[in-house]
Amino acid sequence: MPDTESDVPQGEITEAPGSQEISTTNRVEMPFLDHLEELRWRILKALLALLVGAAICFVVSDQVLRVLTQPYNDAVTSLLSDRGAGSVEAIQQLLHQWIAGISGEAGDDAAIRAPSSPVPKDRQLQALGPMTYFFLKLQVAFLGGVVISLPFIFFQVWQFVAPGLLTRERGLFLPVVGLSVICFGVGALIAYSIVIPLGLRFFLGLEPPDMTSQWAADKYMSFVMRLLLGFGLVFEMPVITLFLARLGLVTPQLMRRVRRYAIVAIFLLAAIFTPPDPISQMLMAIPLIALYEISIVVCRVSRRKREEDSDASEDVGEEGEG
Repeated sequence: MPDTESDVPQGEITEAPGSQEISTTNRVEMPFLDHLEELRWRILKALLALLVGAAICFVVSDQVLRVLTQPYNDAVTSLLSDRGAGSVEAIQQLLHQWIAGISGEAGDDAAIRAPSSPVPKDRQLQALGPMTYFFLKLQVAFLGGVVISLPFIFFQVWQFVAPGLLTRERGLFLPVVGLSVICFGVGALIAYSIVIPLGLRFFLGLEPPDMTSQWAADKYMSFVMRLLLGFGLVFEMPVITLFLARLGLVTPQLMRRVRRYAIVAIFLLAAIFTPPDPISQMLMAIPLIALYEISIVVCRVSRRKREEDSDASEDVGEEGEG
């Protein structure tokens, strides 16, 4: 009887072609329940970071409330100095103050916005319930907790999706997280410095001469936080575009083709995140349209970089085969 194992060295085990790749894949893949367990722990860690940030902000909530109510105090003291000013005149006056401040010729306008100008008691924000201030501090703590824990939350999201990405895609971690925090901060800063002062002067300028506005503190804080979070989130558009473009899910041609629909969606988002006045909606829609055009450029650059990396890897593979 012929020896069929004569060609096979003793003590060695043969493997079918590709079996090593299959075993490697099996080691990397995780069962569905393990994915759910991993997701659960990532969510718990993100929530823990949010709670820690909220606790820190709750301790300093009085100082944060003072900062968030400053635009209202400035708007009230500015309008009280000119009782006959309507919405348009109040906005024009604010723009004049900004221009004068930039040019270094603020003069008497700076005194109007000075913190030493107190708001009359009949125009101060009102608490209309026994737990208003407590809930205000909770809202401030939540908003501050989101801002503080944002880098850690992005890190947890990245840790969950990174095992399924290629090596070159994992290199996006630092750019994506860094740009996300920067874009959120820029959006919130624009809302606080420009949109909220203009919106407040618009609404206060609608007040008739024979009536006095007394705003509820919780309603005002909801108004401010809605704008801060809304602007911070929508300014993440270039970062999301960069990430999707590097994954090959978005192309510049696609973004150009759906531009008209994107503009309609932008105005819908502006109507959702801003108060029902045309000034605030336009102040959100115009930067969003500009961000969309910037996102197209980012997508083009990112896609070119992706193609260059792909060509480089193919060249390395061909040299290895040669």
